Amino acid sequence: SDSGYIDSKISLKWLKRIFDPETKKRANKRPRILICDGFGTHESLEILEFCFENNILLYRLPSHTSHKLQPCDVAVFAPLKEAYRAQVDRLERGGVNTIGKQHFISLFSPARVTAFTPKNIKAGFAASGLFPFNPDRVLRSMPMPPAEPAPAVPRADKMTVGSCRQDVELPIPETPVTPVSAEALMSLQNRIIHQDAHALDETSKQNLERHL
Repeated sequence: SDSGYIDSKISLKWLKRIFDPETKKRANKRPRILICDGFGTHESLEILEFCFENNILLYRLPSHTSHKLQPCDVAVFAPLKEAYRAQVDRLERGGVNTIGKQHFISLFSPARVTAFTPKNIKAGFAASGLFPFNPDRVLRSMPMPPAEPAPAVPRADKMTVGSCRQDVELPIPETPVTPVSAEALMSLQNRIIHQDAHALDETSKQNLERHL
């Protein structure tokens, strides 16, 4: 197309002129499957109608998986990039310092022949698990999700447990006995006075003794 990208018209033309005639006779009226990525130009109304009318099952690869599931990404594009780089280096060694659009076809054509070989294409389908159908080829190469760690349970020997010591005798507050007679009342009063007398100075002590 004018933008350099494939569009729905080119996709439909490729479907009618290449895929359909190349696979119809070998399918012998059985359903055919066409695997594509999620690019919108592959799923226009005209393409869907043509696939429905001609018993073609259009299968879209999951998003963000082309590096694992698309055969060209797996085994063709890397050799193509390497071959194209070799053509650019060859041109630069010939004295061309600036690579422009006018050089693209002359560089890409030999690189395409080098990379798009039956061996690389078959290797791409096999490595992506599409043909022969083998999903384990992809699943084995994917990293396993990290297992969720079990919640940590503190060990008994590391836990701080409050303890109550039984060998320490705490003082038991002495509750005064309520006096029941005049003599007992006088005795309790004298005890209280003598207990508090030590906090008095000498003059106050003498005055206290005179009143007792």
